Order: sequence, then structure tokens, then C-alpha cells
Amino acid sequence: MKVLVTGSSGYLGSIAVSHLVAKGCEVIGLDMKKPDGKVDGDGFRFYECNSTDGSCVRDIFSRELPDAVLHFACSMNRLRNRKEEFGMDVGGSFNVIEAARRTPSVRKFVFSSSAAIYGPAARSELWLDEAEPLNPGHYTYGLNKRLIEQMLFRVNGDHPMRTVSLRICTVVGPRYSRPKSVVSILLRLPFLPESFSRTSVQFLHEDDFNELLNLVLHDSEIEGVFNLAPDSCSVVGEIVPPARFHRFPCSAIKPVMWALWNLRMVNLQPAGLGFCLYPVVLDSKRLARRYDYRFRHSSTESFLLTKERNSLPPDARF
Repeated sequence: MKVLVTGSSGYLGSIAVSHLVAKGCEVIGLDMKKPDGKVDGDGFRFYECNSTDGSCVRDIFSRELPDAVLHFACSMNRLRNRKEEFGMDVGGSFNVIEAARRTPSVRKFVFSSSAAIYGPAARSELWLDEAEPLNPGHYTYGLNKRLIEQMLFRVNGDHPMRTVSLRICTVVGPRYSRPKSVVSILLRLPFLPESFSRTSVQFLHEDDFNELLNLVLHDSEIEGVFNLAPDSCSVVGEIVPPARFHRFPCSAIKPVMWALWNLRMVNLQPAGLGFCLYPVVLDSKRLARRYDYRFRHSSTESFLLTKERNSLPPDARF
């Protein structure tokens, strides 16, 4: 199978590339930056291309004629301009989706959506399945994911391409390398608001992510939206030492987050603070039961294993 992976130099894209090459797939990487390291094996080719460049994207598709597409490319809160984020995430996704639809060889399109698409909201149930209404609020990352899903599932015409959107929780593991993120803050920041200690979080280990992604990719019948997360969750106060929690006035947390965000000291959009009050915990039974899949690691095990071994920059404070 020949698989084209957008965002192949990012965290999720790079671990997917390594796994697929090891499984014997021919993998085509597309990213605006070159990979940090060499991919083991001979089955990988890389194109330096920004997905906002529609002509470049179409040329790669027509040259390579992939069987399947894994679409991971996104800005991931790195920009501080909504218009630029929309252009990169939604505009770039439009180019990739349309190029796939115009390429007869493509039979499967898998989009990397996010748990953030559900949004923080007061709900009667902790666990959310795929039927839960989408309410990303003002959180740009979640809003863009919803728009891309809407584009993805509009009528394909006569094209036989099967489309899948995987709403993924936070993936962690030995290759986790994102400083200024939720995970790095939980791992390294010396002080956290006490109110965060009661927040539920969910972590999926790289091993489970790769195995389930591989099953989806080789499933000729699957189509639609699926949650991708472990069958467990964690509570922040149970995975972070108590001494790191301190009392802060709730009214002070949001202004501080805005300051840190604008100073680029954190990569967490302040609009996402609502997830601390109303966490999103995904119910992934629909996907796991399809393959009778048993998770190798619980949410808590995944976080603690990442605490022991990760790829965060040694000099990053968080």
C-alpha cells in the first residue's frame, strides 16, 4: 500500500510514518519542514510542500498516485492569527481533500480530527461518544477541525474514496516532543492551580495509536467518524505530585493565560481553559469493538511512561 501522509514531520505524522514503513508500506511524506531525523527503512520519500500551495499538493498527488491519505497537517495553535490559522488548517485541508478526490488511485482518506471538536460544556455524562453534539465554542483549533470534517463528508460524487475522521485524544509516548503543551506543563511546570487537580484527562499511548491507525488504514469497509482514545481516563491530581498544586484566585487564571499566550510562553489558547472545568473524555468503544481491540496501556500508564521517557527538549522548563 502506498500512503501519503501530510504533516509527516509533526509528532503524530512522524510516528505514523515510522510505524507504516516498518509494516512494509510505501510512505510519501508531505510537510512544510523537513523531518528531524532519518526514517529507518527504504520505503519513505519526502516532499517539502506547504498544504496551502494547491498546485504543489496536486502535483505530488498526480506524481505519486497514493492508495490512501493520512491528513495530519495543521498549525496546532502555533500561530496567533485566526486568519492565518484558518488559511493553513482549513484552506490547506481543502487543497488536500480536493487533490485526493481528483486522484483515482485514492481509496481511503483518514483525517486527524480532535477531542477538542466537542468543546467544553456542562454535560450530564463524563464519557462522550460520536453522537455528542459538537460545541467547540471560541476555541479556534476545535472550530477549524469541525469545518474540515464538514468539508470532508460532503458528497464525493462518483469517487469511490472512503472517508474517515478520527477524533483523537492527547497522544503521548517516548517520542513526545511538544514543549509549552498540556503534557509538558503537567510534566514540568512547578506550580499548577489547585482547581486543576480535579480535572479529568485522557492520554493515548503511541503504541495503541499506531496499531489502531494501521487497522483503520487496512479496513476496506470503514467509513465515518470515530473517537480514538483509551478505555480509561486519569485525574490530574492522581498523576501530578500534590506539592505542585497551589491556590490561585480563579479570576486571575484567565488573564495570566492570556499574558503567557501572547508572550508565546505557552501553546494553549486561553479559550481552551474551559476544558479544565468541563473536560472531554472520549468513549471509543465503537472503534475498539470493530477490531476487538484491547488497549496495551491505560491513560495513567501512558502518562507515567511518558514521564519516564520522552523527547522534550532537556532545556525546556515546560
